[in-house]
Amino acid sequence: MIVYEKIAVIGIGAMGGGMARVLLEQPGLCQQIAGYDQSTALVDAFYHESVTAGKALAAPPTTLPQAVEGATFVLVVLQNEAQCQQVCLQGDDCLLRLLAPGAVVMISSTVTATWMKQTAVLFEEKGVHFVDAPISGGPVRARAGELTIMASGNEASLSVSQPVLQALGKAYIIAGGPGQGSQVKMVHQLLAGVHIVVAAEALCLAAKAGLDVSQLYEIVNGAAGASWMFRDRSPRMMESVAEVKSQLQIFVKDLDIVYQEAKKLQVPTPLASAALQQFISGQGLGLSQQDDSQVVKVYENVAGVKVSGKSQEGTHVGDYWRLPDGRFEQIVEVGSEPRHQVVLKNEYVRALRVSFPPGDTTLAHRHAKDSLYFFLVPGGLNVINHVQGFAACADCMDFGEVRYGAHESETPLVHRITNTSTHTMLCVDAELLKTPPVSAAIPLLAERHELIKSRDKCRVYKLTLEPGESVTVLYPFFYLSIVVQTSKIEHGTLKWQHEPLVGDLKWNEPGMETTRRNVGSSTYVEYIAEWR
Repeated sequence: MIVYEKIAVIGIGAMGGGMARVLLEQPGLCQQIAGYDQSTALVDAFYHESVTAGKALAAPPTTLPQAVEGATFVLVVLQNEAQCQQVCLQGDDCLLRLLAPGAVVMISSTVTATWMKQTAVLFEEKGVHFVDAPISGGPVRARAGELTIMASGNEASLSVSQPVLQALGKAYIIAGGPGQGSQVKMVHQLLAGVHIVVAAEALCLAAKAGLDVSQLYEIVNGAAGASWMFRDRSPRMMESVAEVKSQLQIFVKDLDIVYQEAKKLQVPTPLASAALQQFISGQGLGLSQQDDSQVVKVYENVAGVKVSGKSQEGTHVGDYWRLPDGRFEQIVEVGSEPRHQVVLKNEYVRALRVSFPPGDTTLAHRHAKDSLYFFLVPGGLNVINHVQGFAACADCMDFGEVRYGAHESETPLVHRITNTSTHTMLCVDAELLKTPPVSAAIPLLAERHELIKSRDKCRVYKLTLEPGESVTVLYPFFYLSIVVQTSKIEHGTLKWQHEPLVGDLKWNEPGMETTRRNVGSSTYVEYIAEWR
């Protein structure tokens, strides 16, 4: 028996993506499931998994209304209250207007209890069940269905949500109605944030005292001073592992919720406030999107000590680069640099979307694979490119410019980039990992395709379709397609129409002849990057 006709998960990143996949794999839980996110790559990836499971929509949802149309259960897993406010309550295309009476909306984001209470009233007045259900456990436990869930709501809403709560992990039912689950999560985050900062403080003190921090970790881990956060975060502090499991900026948000609520209740929270200031200091050092364990760098910066003890200068991941101002910065692999988001990966290609605002600077990062770079900033991009071993220099990239970088492991590129433009950086970095089994001996000869870049490992063609124009082509090679300028496009004999976003990309294998027609009002440009 199917419990829910359709489930929609809004926000399918590190946490929501794991939760959505757990629900997808539950037999008998739902007939259809949709995953919706601002990242089309995440949406497409989840859609293909739902197709395999036989629970897919007719097409990947490109809007919130498409994702929740006919949904009887909606799970919201967004990063902050502002995002929840927009999705749930703002505009004609918000959940409050879209969901039918009898549907369920469950909010698993960390927000204020006040917002939860006020929002619950609005949904319940419409006859929509509302569950306040913040979560704890991290991406690994989210994917395993082993989260801790702090659920509150009215009896009917909690009852109808039980199958989802049971699938996602261990649910604790908090009495008192919506908002109480968020109050429990607030107290939990007070402890979690303080424990992370105290772990960083202890390790830096140990390093400054000349102790072996690895040995200290083993000793404390088996003694009374340990905590779950000390056990989990300390290895990442010591090894400077750059994998981002939970961004530092999340604790700035969560501990600010603690501060504001404690002030309202007139409860002193000096330790939580001190921890908040350390996370804010981390933001000041450019660590917002790094793992929260990297708050240790606040202490390292002040104390002049490295917890990891890895002071070797070099070009490898984990080595240090002495910057002109005398500071050391540890080199990270490009895929672990927070402004480089891996959006596509298979045996032939790893594609990263690079995006960061004006004035921002990347971490020192290492490219070790030959790469194609596609620059997609309207009006062009200006940066300061500081390559290890050379003086920092200005560089500029035109809109639509394509560059090829030879970065084999023997001659890696290690650099830092500062965005000096007035626009947000947008670039696709496509690494050429492996030669595909099928390739073309000669360049493609097809109408509306212009060869704009050719190297031993790749060719790049520019496909241009003016309004009303169409093209029918068979690509006899493996290729990466990237949208450069967008318009409404009609595909194939089924005449399926959609308007992709600039920067949308897709990996394609040699296949059948396809037809595309520009049915919009603007020029459509797509790059076809042939792997050789």
